Amino acid sequence: MKFSRNGFTLVELLVVIAIIGVLIALLLPAVQQAREAARRMQCSNNLKQMGLALHNYHDTYGIFPPAGYRYAWPAAGWAHQPSWLFRILPFIEQSAAYDSGPLTDNNFDPVSGNSAPSRHWQAMNQVRVPIYWCPSSSLPGTKESATNSATQGLGAPAMIEVQLTDYAANGGCAFQGGTTNTAHSSTVWGWGGRFADNGVVPMMFDGSGSNGARGTNVTFATITDGSSNTIAIGEQSDWYDDNGTPMDARAGSVRPGFWSCGPGIEGNYLHNHVVTAFPINAIGLGWPGKSRNADITYNNVAFRSAHPGGAQFVLSDGSTRFISETVSFSTYTALMDRGDGAVIDSY
Repeated sequence: MKFSRNGFTLVELLVVIAIIGVLIALLLPAVQQAREAARRMQCSNNLKQMGLALHNYHDTYGIFPPAGYRYAWPAAGWAHQPSWLFRILPFIEQSAAYDSGPLTDNNFDPVSGNSAPSRHWQAMNQVRVPIYWCPSSSLPGTKESATNSATQGLGAPAMIEVQLTDYAANGGCAFQGGTTNTAHSSTVWGWGGRFADNGVVPMMFDGSGSNGARGTNVTFATITDGSSNTIAIGEQSDWYDDNGTPMDARAGSVRPGFWSCGPGIEGNYLHNHVVTAFPINAIGLGWPGKSRNADITYNNVAFRSAHPGGAQFVLSDGSTRFISETVSFSTYTALMDRGDGAVIDSY
C-alpha cells in the first residue's frame, strides 16, 4: 500500500527559506537605490523651485534677494532683518506666510531673541515649507527658539518651534575664483573671509559701524561669468563629522531658522548663506593663513549632502547639477565667484 506525502520535509523548508533570504538580500540594495534616486530627484526639484523663485524675485525687484541686511534699531528695539529664504516665499506659493507681518515697521524684521517684539511669531511657529527640506536628510527639520518679553506680551509662549533649512545660498568665495589658496581680499572681509561680495546672494551692510557700506545688489548683468557658470544655492543636508561625533553644521541652523539673516555683523554667526572656503563634504580642513579648522560657528561651513558622492546645486540660470565631491577645488571656487573670469573645466 502506497502513501502520498502532503508537505515539505524540514530540509526542503530550510532550502526554500534560504533561497528567499538570498533573493531579498539581492533585491534590498536595488530597492534602497531606487528610493534614494527618487529622493535625489525630489531634492533636485526643491532646488529648481528655489532657483525659479530667485528669477521671479529678480523680475519683480530688479535684483537677486540679498542674504540679508545687518541688524537695525527701529523704535521697538534691536531687530534682525529677513533672510533671502523669507523674501522668496511669495514665489514658492507661500504668500500667506510672507504677508504675516515681518516686513512692517520700516522693513525691519523683529525676530525672536532681541528687544523688539516679533509680531509674526505665530507664523514662525506654524509655517513649514516642504521644499526647504531635503528628503534624504536626517538632520532635524525644526528647533526651539526663545521669544523675548516683548513678544510674550503679544501672547507668545517662552519657546516656539522654527523651521530649519537644508539649503544655503552662495554668498561668495573666500578665494579668488579659479584658485585654491589666493584670498579674494578685494571682496572678502571679516576674520577668515566670513562675508564676501563675489557671490550671487551676499550680505548687505548699511554703512554704519566699523564695517562701512558693504555688499552689491546682484543682477544678471553683474554675474559676468555667466549665469550658467555660477552657483546660486546648494545643499547642506548631512551631518558634519566632528571627530566621530555628528554635528549639525548648517549655515541655517540658527535660532530664528530660515526666517532671519542673523545679526549681520562680522563678529557674529550663521546667516543661511555660505562663503566657500572648503570643498564639498569637507571634514577637518583648514585653509592658508588662518588658524581655523573646519570652523562651524561662522558661515564658511562646507556645502555637504546626504546623497552619496557629492551635493546638488542650482545654478544662476535655474538649472540643477549634482557636483561630485572630487571636483577640482579650483573649478569649484570658480563656480562660486560670479566674476572671476576663470575658464571652468568640465565637472
